[in-house]
Amino acid sequence: MADFLGTRDSNVALSRDNANRLVLILDTITLFDSTVGNFDNPEGVFDLGGTDSTSNPTNFGGNIQASGFYTFANTLSLDAIYDVSLGALVGMTSEDEYDLHDSGRGASLHDSAKGPYDGSPEVQCGAEIQVGADDSSLSNITSFQKIAQQSTIKGRFFKFRCKLTCDDKKVRAKVHSLEFNVNFEKRTETGEDLTSSASGTTITFTNGFFATPSIAIAGQGMAVGDFFVLSNKSKTGFTIQFFNSSNTGISRTFDFQAVGHGLKS
Repeated sequence: MADFLGTRDSNVALSRDNANRLVLILDTITLFDSTVGNFDNPEGVFDLGGTDSTSNPTNFGGNIQASGFYTFANTLSLDAIYDVSLGALVGMTSEDEYDLHDSGRGASLHDSAKGPYDGSPEVQCGAEIQVGADDSSLSNITSFQKIAQQSTIKGRFFKFRCKLTCDDKKVRAKVHSLEFNVNFEKRTETGEDLTSSASGTTITFTNGFFATPSIAIAGQGMAVGDFFVLSNKSKTGFTIQFFNSSNTGISRTFDFQAVGHGLKS
């Protein structure tokens, strides 16, 4: 169950849904205590802050904020700038609390109630996870973009937030879970017809990996008993030295293939 330990702006509130799950919702524009009129004859719905001054009480005019943001407590800080593959999943339901059949929306007869039995469609509200990235620090992140399927973002520092929206001031998203995942795409780097000196040669990858990759070597012109030793393997490269059967360093030509994850810029 989500705890929502991040920060909410003034338009977003915490509530409980019908399944008693903690949910993020957009708050009302006006509070019930701020509505005009007698307490015994309030306009609108008590829990929704009444109706604003421009609403038509007969139709229970909407009072939900247009948008708001929840910022995740979790951030991402890498050791360098990488191309990062991101995914996001939002768990939510929606409800038009102004358009319930029992409210009647001011209709004098049960059969005269307008609109769908249980309210407006979910398309009137939404929630999306957004990401902001920067190459130098978390504090520099001020702009965000929606995480689409298979989004690839370049950066070293990342922040995440959820944007809740309401298009008609009535239908409210109830977000019960938020999830983002971070992946580094699998990739291969190769080198062909490279020469190692008798004392060994250090190879630096064109682009570093997020973690040390697996490295395969194909030596050329190898005599019986020749072998090689790999050392100093890292995210950025490796050292290779060839030896003959007498354990004497020799020069050889070779190819390599490094397979790992992440593209360091």
